[in-house]
Amino acid sequence: MDLREEPGLDTAQGRLLAALSAAVFMVNLDARVVAPLLPMLAVELDVSLARSAWLVSAYMLPYGLCQLMFGPLADRYGKIAVCSYAMLAFSVGTACTSLWPSFGAIVTLRALTGAAAAGLIPLTLAYIGDTVPYSRRQATLGRLMARAGAAQALSTSLGGSIAALMSWRAVFPSLGGLAGMAAIALFLAGRSERQRPTVAGERHPYIDVLRAPGMRPLLALVATEGFLFMGGFSYLSGLLEARFALGSLAIGGVLSLMGVAQLVAAQLLPPILRRFSELELLASGGGALGAAYLLSALANHWAWVALACCLLGAGFILCHTTLQTRATEAFPRGRGTAVGLFAFSLFLGSGIGTALLGVVLEAAGFSVLFLLVGVLLFAFTFMAIRSLRRQRPAGAAGAA
Repeated sequence: MDLREEPGLDTAQGRLLAALSAAVFMVNLDARVVAPLLPMLAVELDVSLARSAWLVSAYMLPYGLCQLMFGPLADRYGKIAVCSYAMLAFSVGTACTSLWPSFGAIVTLRALTGAAAAGLIPLTLAYIGDTVPYSRRQATLGRLMARAGAAQALSTSLGGSIAALMSWRAVFPSLGGLAGMAAIALFLAGRSERQRPTVAGERHPYIDVLRAPGMRPLLALVATEGFLFMGGFSYLSGLLEARFALGSLAIGGVLSLMGVAQLVAAQLLPPILRRFSELELLASGGGALGAAYLLSALANHWAWVALACCLLGAGFILCHTTLQTRATEAFPRGRGTAVGLFAFSLFLGSGIGTALLGVVLEAAGFSVLFLLVGVLLFAFTFMAIRSLRRQRPAGAAGAA
């Protein structure tokens, strides 16, 4: 189903959700594009592989930190207005990233781009929380994640292809131009919708959000998910190069399977939700994530890593959309602030995880790194099931 056809939305809201979906697509396209380029960047910029991964952390940490700014701004001035200007800044920053000659300058541009991108995905989730009933919300989020999965599938393969055919420096201006088109579409759709603030002029201190039932355990869970899942994924490209001598084009193709699996799993999510509970989805998804990293640690052929990427994509959809859906109902009267704090925790964990797991990699190698991540993801899944079982979201009470 197209997001414009979501039940309960009028035509203008459907167009707006489609424009937001395009913006989310571009943010995900940009966020993952660096992963297959890291070995090439390390050589050209004369840095180690672990240091080149700073480009991932430089994007993730500002992305997470700026959720704390965008969430309250959206609750006060309107989600769509804030999204539109953030998307404009994101497109300009992306286009300019590779114009600078030094590693430090590129890291700085990635940080600024990550800061601008922070306004898009969480505020889109909050908008869905405002307009879609809880009983249909995870399926709607799944369709949005399908677009994100398609972007991630295209991102790694597109980045590797452009780098192999031309140069990695051609990747970012290309993405910046496409992001600019998405920004224009969002401005036009937002103007026709005339979206106003959900709670005009009201402020919600973060301490109030943190006091909401179940909020702090939820934030701890999503931070752990980001630390392990996203932090570990940053080093799969290095594993493919070091262990199997694959080039950037082949690495991009293998990593793109995660996005393909996300796309397939997200499209199948509505019928899955009719048969299985939230906790069952969480258990299946978390188990798949842990198994994927254990498989990567033991892989003796790149095809096993390809299978691991498929497990990562499907597992992430099942696990993360469950946590996302809970986050949209954790503090409804300040949904932008609450979802912003949720996204902050995810990407803070991701940025820290990428940096600290790089230390593990340099000290112990790929096998130990991925074995550790896999085992910890199984522990994460157990704790997540225990935590979510204790809390039932208010919006679910009337769910069909």
